[in-house]
Amino acid sequence: MTDSDDPTGKSKLEQALKKRREEALPERILRRVLEGMGDVVDRRFGRTVEPRTGLTTSKLVERMKRLIDERVRDEGNKGRIAPHHLILKVEWGTHSEAPAEILSDLKNEVLAAAIDHINDHRYRTLGPVTVEAEVDIFTTGISVDPTFGEFAEDLRRQDEERRAAKSGVPIPNAAPTMPDIQVVARITQQNGTREVPLVFKPGGKRLNVGRASDNELTLNDASVSKIHGALLMTSEGTLLVADTGSTNGTYLNGRRIAYGESRVIENGDVIGFGDVEVRLRKSE
Repeated sequence: MTDSDDPTGKSKLEQALKKRREEALPERILRRVLEGMGDVVDRRFGRTVEPRTGLTTSKLVERMKRLIDERVRDEGNKGRIAPHHLILKVEWGTHSEAPAEILSDLKNEVLAAAIDHINDHRYRTLGPVTVEAEVDIFTTGISVDPTFGEFAEDLRRQDEERRAAKSGVPIPNAAPTMPDIQVVARITQQNGTREVPLVFKPGGKRLNVGRASDNELTLNDASVSKIHGALLMTSEGTLLVADTGSTNGTYLNGRRIAYGESRVIENGDVIGFGDVEVRLRKSE
């Protein structure tokens, strides 16, 4: 007689299979939970495709490596010098709202990849390799900008001097040091009009606008958020304005600027920060 002909044997077999399934169920659930956690971590690190930018951590690192290679300086007997100061620019909003430990881990991952790349290619650096993270309303997604840090300006001057010495004449097209640009902000509020001087560095950091006193342009008005918007001058001298998530909005000639976007400021444009109007003009 076989087990299939024995009701008792069949019952034991079913019980054994049932017990095996019950034992396997927690394992399957645990695996799914771990896979889900891994997916969340990967998304936070950008290893999966982010719909808006299509950027992954691996792509970010590869772009950084290419930029390092492009900016390496061949100093002859001194070897090849690579950028050592990496600026990790993070888009204001979506990416900058990630937990601090996630951003810290991303910085460490970028730093480790940069050090390995520099060592593998036997590059030299003028200083220790560092990563600086900054949140930027004028950045989309996440980017890494390899720079020579505090040595950048001296290296630029050296290059111009070498070119001038080689040619024997001054180079008319050599890019001069961009001076600071003086701009006057004419502010109109219910209690009157006043003018505030502002100083922009072309291609430099943005100037914050808001009700808080530590903004570069302080607008003491109930309609203005503590950090309301930002102003930036590009390396070409173009002025830009952006909203940094204000309550009452930022306007350019009466049209609201969408959060996360920037707009070019032309001569005569009126910028509205809440109920406050601001006109910008370059000093004569």
